[in-house]
Amino acid sequence: MAADVTTGTQLVVDAWAVLVAAAAVVAGMIGTGLGITFHLSGRIDHQSDRIDHQSDRIDGVAAEVALVRERVARLEGRSGTPDPGPLQLA
Repeated sequence: MAADVTTGTQLVVDAWAVLVAAAAVVAGMIGTGLGITFHLSGRIDHQSDRIDHQSDRIDGVAAEVALVRERVARLEGRSGTPDPGPLQLA
């Protein structure tokens, strides 16, 4: 009878050890998956910020070009001269 209790106790201990090891493996897999997900989302956010910054720079350049064109058009309108052709530039 004592041998049966010892065997039963050992079986329970082994079952808990296997259960804890399996839980550790599952937790490790979930942790790794979440780590990869957060890392990739951070990289995606960083790339998105870079794209937004480039877009802002392009918008700024386009606004400056529009401003220069407007000033040139005003100057041409005030002087009454048409825009210069190739021969007038030389």
